[in-house]
Amino acid sequence: MDDPFVSCPYNPIHRVPRSRLQRHIVKCEWINPTMIACPYNATHRYTQEDMKFHVLNCPSKTSIFPIEKPPKTVASITTPKIILQKEYLPETDPNHEIWDD
Repeated sequence: MDDPFVSCPYNPIHRVPRSRLQRHIVKCEWINPTMIACPYNATHRYTQEDMKFHVLNCPSKTSIFPIEKPPKTVASITTPKIILQKEYLPETDPNHEIWDD
């Protein structure tokens, strides 16, 4: 199994498989409760000051917000067509009665 080991953000001595990092972080949160989670990746933990810089340069940000922007849709403004009541009467009414006149 190709599961690389990564360091715990709370204690770099702790080395855990990447697939178990989130579970490990929950156990180590009590070490430094001032560290906050990155909004793009919950395994990224930083202090408030470092988080401001990290959010701008987070590698996981591109997976949520791709750099390539979708093409802009071009639309033209049209005047709505007026629909008369006679045009949308139900077909079940055999006499097409209009009582609003």
